Amino acid sequence: MTSLLPTAAPLVLLNAFPVDRAQWEPLIALLGDFDGDIISFDMPGIGEMPLPDEDPSLDLIADAAVLAMREATGHDAAVWVGCSMGGYVALSVAERYPDAVTGLGLLDTRSTADDEAGVAKRLGLADSLEGKDGAEDPRAMAEPLVGTQGDAREDLVAAVAANIARHSGDGIAWGQRAMAARPTRTEVLRLVDAPSVVIYGENDTITSLEDARIMADALGVEVSVIAGVGHLSAYENPQAVADAIAPLLGH
Repeated sequence: MTSLLPTAAPLVLLNAFPVDRAQWEPLIALLGDFDGDIISFDMPGIGEMPLPDEDPSLDLIADAAVLAMREATGHDAAVWVGCSMGGYVALSVAERYPDAVTGLGLLDTRSTADDEAGVAKRLGLADSLEGKDGAEDPRAMAEPLVGTQGDAREDLVAAVAANIARHSGDGIAWGQRAMAARPTRTEVLRLVDAPSVVIYGENDTITSLEDARIMADALGVEVSVIAGVGHLSAYENPQAVADAIAPLLGH
């Protein structure tokens, strides 16, 4: 019997916080020759994804993402590319479903848990947004996510701020609590048996180059530094990120 499945394993794109899957549109536009399904997921309470009844958990997202990928594509495994919070989810997938990973791309994220101050900051923001219509100042949340400078910066910041403004306070709070509860998963990366890349935006102020190096060392790869961009590297310079993840896609 001839299979009707695409030749390549699917590509799953996992969003940064607190933006929806529109962040991947510039990258997807450059992947027209990829011979596989491309799936992007909104996080709970973000975009079109409703909030679940369960307590905030990145593992809950990972479980749902693997199940949805398998049901939607008929494939058992995929290439997982996650930015920031999406990277945390990809790490959970790698730990809980190692057989579901044919490639791993980690963009502007970290494999270590938050310290006490970081947890407290996340939980404080979550408490302040509970029951609110949305973020009080979306632009203030967008500014540190964009590392691009010069003439292009204003349009990027405005677009990211408009994206953040679409999401409810409860959705943003859920994501913060899920991230605050995450464990360190650096050792998980040492067990990944699949092509992997670690990408870092040169002007990222949310994660550090050292964070990227910790992950790259565990995977046995080099960090791909994207010049002139920040935390949303695939949104700010999609061509550079497309080039960096090409080895994961069989290019």
